[in-house]
Amino acid sequence: MGGSPVIIAIEGVSCSGKTTLATRLADPFGWQVVPCYYHVAADPGLLGEPLATSEDEQLAALTAHLLVEAERRHRADAALARDGAVILDRSIDTLLAHLTAVGQLQGLDVPATVSRARTLIDQAVSAGTAVVPDLTLLLIATPTALATRGVTRPDVPRLYYDPNFAAHFNQYFADPISPRCMRLDANADPAALLSTARTAISRTAGILAEEA
Repeated sequence: MGGSPVIIAIEGVSCSGKTTLATRLADPFGWQVVPCYYHVAADPGLLGEPLATSEDEQLAALTAHLLVEAERRHRADAALARDGAVILDRSIDTLLAHLTAVGQLQGLDVPATVSRARTLIDQAVSAGTAVVPDLTLLLIATPTALATRGVTRPDVPRLYYDPNFAAHFNQYFADPISPRCMRLDANADPAALLSTARTAISRTAGILAEEA
């Protein structure tokens, strides 16, 4: 892959195929995949409950995730310098997408909470402790596909297979922090999906090279 170094984030609700796509993109080039927050956290129990019941609870969980994000930033920087590209399994946009979706489901004050959350995230980005992807690939799976895949993952909270949660989560990405976001059909032919993703990465690397 030519062009400038590029940070790629793979997004989507649980069981939309993020890990599979990340692996298929990374393996041929020896790129590193930085795991999601749950798998990087020393104690995942500190990340909070998936279904928060208040704005304060949401912001407390966000703060805990941003502590983990600092370690993810460290790993991403090292991989980018070594390999010229790195793949993130979820990004800081996940934190806002989850907050937005849960807020909608719980009837919380979403605009106010998102505004406070964006301030915390912007501070982390400015401090160099959060990663902003150059390109986000958002996998969109149908409610039927998510329900089917969810049967094989009884350990995952049922919230993540709720079609309303997925709709709100995906809707957030109409205006993410990531400067480039491409929606991909998670149910597309795997070879075609991989080809589309690789083309988007190459184009992004080329654009970054031109801007450098």
